[in-house]
Amino acid sequence: MRRATLALLARPVSGADRARFLLISGSTAVAGGLLIAGARVAQLTMDSNSGGTFVGPFAGGRTGGLAPYVTQAGLRPGVVLGAVLLTVPVLALAVQALRAGSVARERRLASLRLAGATPGDVRTVAGVEAGLAAAVGGLLAGPIYGLLWLVLGVVLPSGSRLVPTPTPVDLAVWAGVAAASALSGGIAGALVQGNVVADPLGVRRRAGDGSQARWVNRGALMVGALLLVGGWLALSSGGGIELVVLAAGILGILLLAFAGGSRLVRRRGRRLQRRGTAEDLLAGARLAAEPRAPGRVAAVLTVCGFALGLEAVIVTGLFGQDGPRAEDLGFYLTGFGMAGVGVLLAVVIAVLTLLVGAADQLLDARRPLASLAALGVDRATLERVLRRQQSAAAVPSVLVGTALGGLAAAALAGDDATLGAGLLGCGLAALVAAAAVSAAVRAATRLLRSRLTAVLDPENLRVA
Repeated sequence: MRRATLALLARPVSGADRARFLLISGSTAVAGGLLIAGARVAQLTMDSNSGGTFVGPFAGGRTGGLAPYVTQAGLRPGVVLGAVLLTVPVLALAVQALRAGSVARERRLASLRLAGATPGDVRTVAGVEAGLAAAVGGLLAGPIYGLLWLVLGVVLPSGSRLVPTPTPVDLAVWAGVAAASALSGGIAGALVQGNVVADPLGVRRRAGDGSQARWVNRGALMVGALLLVGGWLALSSGGGIELVVLAAGILGILLLAFAGGSRLVRRRGRRLQRRGTAEDLLAGARLAAEPRAPGRVAAVLTVCGFALGLEAVIVTGLFGQDGPRAEDLGFYLTGFGMAGVGVLLAVVIAVLTLLVGAADQLLDARRPLASLAALGVDRATLERVLRRQQSAAAVPSVLVGTALGGLAAAALAGDDATLGAGLLGCGLAALVAAAAVSAAVRAATRLLRSRLTAVLDPENLRVA
């Protein structure tokens, strides 16, 4: 296939394609900017003989107005890991955007198959389409990083800045992020949309028994459990919190969350189906039939809840009898406050991902929903079904994550007094988080009212 033909076929032409292109590019740009910022913090070097003062770009003991969370060698890895973890919900949004409008795009790719294109050509078109959007996002990662530096490294008062002044090394990191974005986007696009076959009666995905996906899921669960148990044993041995051990534990939590997210959503859907009400039956049937998209959001919210539970127990312990001195309390509360803001941003992005998935679901289910409307089901009922469906995937996830994080922090504390107060704080945090996520889901569902009204049009009864 010629390059000009490939570029023409991969170019977004419709409004939905352009919106998908912008969403993938924007998500990739934000993730890339966070990675560059994390790499910039990781570049900082410390002089072990100077009592924690900077060398290199801050020679002479000057810290450039940076916060102690960045200047202190023991705290800096947490800032880097925080920046990396913030990319997880953003990349989940990019993956959801990549899958958006899958039915219409599959039909377009299948028409290429009917016109004589080979399966390799179809995968190439899908890969170039996604890779181009991701490449644009990688190029925009540099300006996003510059914006992060202006906000977190210039606007903030001296002594609380989180991003150091950029250096020429950042240009090399930017180039690497742009190349990795284009390559990863191309591979993801080929995997997500390239597996299409043409059928005389329409279009379908290439069928399979699903055994390979199940084995991958089980393998991820096993690896995640091993990493988490290994990290727990290393922390319990009293050897200190090393960066490798912390990274292994966080990776284990991520693997367990993403491998178990769809399982949690499917189980929740089956439980809703057994309740008997019509709204729960419709919401549960959809979750049980297609749990992958809400499962990714559930995984992100579980990780956010885990971090929230950890913070709740630790912050509660700060006000105990053995807590820090009053002059040190502000230092700890500021750090945990910034971590809480990061968790809040991740939750907002996760709810946005859920909104994108729900919008795509409405597009795919136009004919069934129009049929329900024709049979007398009003829009308000279907809106409640949609809200119930999203809440059933989101709220239990953040509750489970908060409970697990609180139990982990309380177990590490080992003090009965701290355990009781910490679990109380964790319970309150779980209730607040569940209420906040439920309100966010309700607000997101209201944004889909116009799309739901359009989907219920009787004209959609003709959709195949």
